[in-house]
Amino acid sequence: MPDSAATEELFVRLYLDRHIKKQLVVDLRQRGFDVLSTEEAGMDMASDEDQLAFAVKQDRTILTFNIRDFAPLHDQWLADARPHAGIIVSQQLGSRHYGVLLARMLRLLDQMIAEEMRNNFVHLEQFK
Repeated sequence: MPDSAATEELFVRLYLDRHIKKQLVVDLRQRGFDVLSTEEAGMDMASDEDQLAFAVKQDRTILTFNIRDFAPLHDQWLADARPHAGIIVSQQLGSRHYGVLLARMLRLLDQMIAEEMRNNFVHLEQFK
């Protein structure tokens, strides 16, 4: 029987930025994924830098629509040799396209393990 702690370390643990639809938290949890929202963490109004720092402390990959701020933040963290658990960015889709966002997240989570996400900056659109 596999070590459950080692198995859990394989899966990406997610931290969803405040603009991500709350339904995504529910749908991913129903599929067994470890997901935390900024609202649940009491971090809704925190800066992007603080969001990333919180995600690091929690060993979580952050999902955000805010590519404009998180791309340079990712570059700066790498330049400063500050590791993170990964950043996933996506175009902001309207609520009628929620299914597209969910499908792409499920593809990403099916194809990438936590170690592959480390210090990585991933565009969710590549998981069409």
